[in-house]
Amino acid sequence: MKQTGLRELLAQCRQYFLYTGLFSLAINALMLASPLFMLQVFDRVLSSRSNETLVMLLAFFSFALAIAALLDMVRSRLFVRAGISVQHLLRRPVLENILQIRQQGSLNGHALEDVSTLQAFLSGPGIQALFELPWIPFYLLILYFFHPILCLIAVIGALILAALTGLEEKATAHKQKKGDLSLRHSSDYIVTALRNGEAIRALGMQNSVVSRWESLHDRHLNDSVAAVDASSHIYAVSKFIRNLMGLLQMTAAAALIINAENVTPGIMIAATIIMGRVMTPMTMVIGGWKHFIRARVAYQRLDAMLEDQGIDDALIQLPPPKGRLAVEKIHFFFAQKNVLRGIRFELAEGESLGVVGPSASGKTTLAKLLLGVYRPNEGCVRLDGVDVWQWAHNGLGRYVGYLPQSVRLFPGTVAENIARLRDVRDCAEEVIGAAKRARAHEMILKLPKGYDTDVGDDGAALSGGQRQQIGLARALFGSPRLMVLDEPNANLDGEAELLLRQLMGELKRDSVTLVVVGHKPSLLSGIDKLLVLREGRQILFGPRAEIIDKISGPGVIESSPGLVRPQPGKG
Repeated sequence: MKQTGLRELLAQCRQYFLYTGLFSLAINALMLASPLFMLQVFDRVLSSRSNETLVMLLAFFSFALAIAALLDMVRSRLFVRAGISVQHLLRRPVLENILQIRQQGSLNGHALEDVSTLQAFLSGPGIQALFELPWIPFYLLILYFFHPILCLIAVIGALILAALTGLEEKATAHKQKKGDLSLRHSSDYIVTALRNGEAIRALGMQNSVVSRWESLHDRHLNDSVAAVDASSHIYAVSKFIRNLMGLLQMTAAAALIINAENVTPGIMIAATIIMGRVMTPMTMVIGGWKHFIRARVAYQRLDAMLEDQGIDDALIQLPPPKGRLAVEKIHFFFAQKNVLRGIRFELAEGESLGVVGPSASGKTTLAKLLLGVYRPNEGCVRLDGVDVWQWAHNGLGRYVGYLPQSVRLFPGTVAENIARLRDVRDCAEEVIGAAKRARAHEMILKLPKGYDTDVGDDGAALSGGQRQQIGLARALFGSPRLMVLDEPNANLDGEAELLLRQLMGELKRDSVTLVVVGHKPSLLSGIDKLLVLREGRQILFGPRAEIIDKISGPGVIESSPGLVRPQPGKG
């Protein structure tokens, strides 16, 4: 069963819009109190000079307006609740989608902003104006009963405002989209600059970074100003049309009073008020059109994201894997580049594999494919016969361990990071066991608060080696059956690397299937098999001893630059 799309999710909020529609009906009916009051006062009270009738009319229509105000307050609350419901319905599937690395090479990291845009639109005055528009024909019908000419003037005014709305869409939609997109680009640039703050300061790049950001931000300002200028011109014209139509309506009514017998001063005043009820919603729509554009674009982006999910959520919970890994002639394209081509191998339960090759040969990409982070464009990666891409979204993570090249930690304590952000109180023994297995227990105890030490944003409070050890403990949490280690000794000293090799031996004895991406032959000395990659192609695969003999022979190293020749005495 495919993941629910945006339309299906939003359909769960339809009860809010049903009730707001009913309230809008009642509100618009009650808002006739003002024109009807004017009609009665001018046509009956003034001619009869009855104080009692005036007081009764005032009490009756005041009560009607009070009820309308109360219903309008309830309707506003319903709009707010609808916006909150949309936020609750969308935030989880959207965030889950963001956390999936897109194979096109781009992350929709602003998708949660799109959810907030939809929430703000549903909670704001723009959506209320839309609910007023369907009642315009109702007011036009009343004007027709007053006199067809009065209705005709209102229809002409409504058509002019509708044309201005279409003109605003044509004149501002593209500029508004460009302005919002350029703002996102400038925001992303700032985030990237902050992540690379140390390099910027060390290399004296401050002025260049600021200048480039100013250029991006100026582009946003120029696009936004162009959109606002076009919109403000059209909005000013719409206000003029609204006021002009009010004058024309009163003029026509006055002329009818003079020249016709069935039009009274009360009708003139009532028609002018109703004319305002016809014009005001359309003027509000024109004034807030940029919010309509943003909400529409946000809806389109979210709809495309969720429809593109393509994940089968009907997979039943499978038993823990034993670790049999099969890579079936996979091909992978990333950002229009052929990264891996025809990779094919198998590992039995408890076997270990070393993946070696020069830079940009696809080693890290292969590691992510093995875990279901990426999906092959062709071929399949199977764990115990099950496609890991599907399984990865249905509970596989608890059975695997992964140590990336660059370990990034979450804000929180050491224990929370090792526990993969689970409640530490429920798994304290597992946390300590994983830390001990990773040879990180003693290091953690020396921290200011031990396991309760806050690691800071992205682990900034720890050294690179400490982050590496905590990342390894996180990978070992839960006793995984498949371990993928990408350059696990990148930030480790000689003693820590020796402890890592001991851990790899323990994993082998526990029949854990192990894949290690590395360059140092000493780290791969106990590995069962080796896979050699170059430029995304599988050059060699087989038992370690056989592959070592081949890459040590003449011609192989020269044809595969970046492969590491084993050192004497290192196996």
